[in-house]
Amino acid sequence: MSSQGQQFRERRRSERVLIRIPIKVLGTDSVGKEVKIDAEAVVVSRHGALIHVNAELVPNSHIHITNAFTHKQELFRVVWVGERKAESGYDVGVELLNPSDVFWGISFPPSVEAKPQPA
Repeated sequence: MSSQGQQFRERRRSERVLIRIPIKVLGTDSVGKEVKIDAEAVVVSRHGALIHVNAELVPNSHIHITNAFTHKQELFRVVWVGERKAESGYDVGVELLNPSDVFWGISFPPSVEAKPQPA
């Protein structure tokens, strides 16, 4: 792994889990239009997710995400928006404003900070 990749991994607050979870996104797109659309979370953690969505969201804006399995809704901040992919829309990184072990309906591995360090 490159040193830049290693540094990025060390900054992560919690482990990521690869999973497909249908979600609903409520927010505002890049032209100021309100959007309420179906999307999918593909990587999740206690602190956020990578989602695939067919709307160009605005970095640093707030969106509501509803988990279609648990029906729980939480407020997220859009951290970054990737380039549009014709077949799946945008990859969007989002941060959960109130980190939760229950929003995604799965059990997460122990927190990165909680792991014992080698001697």
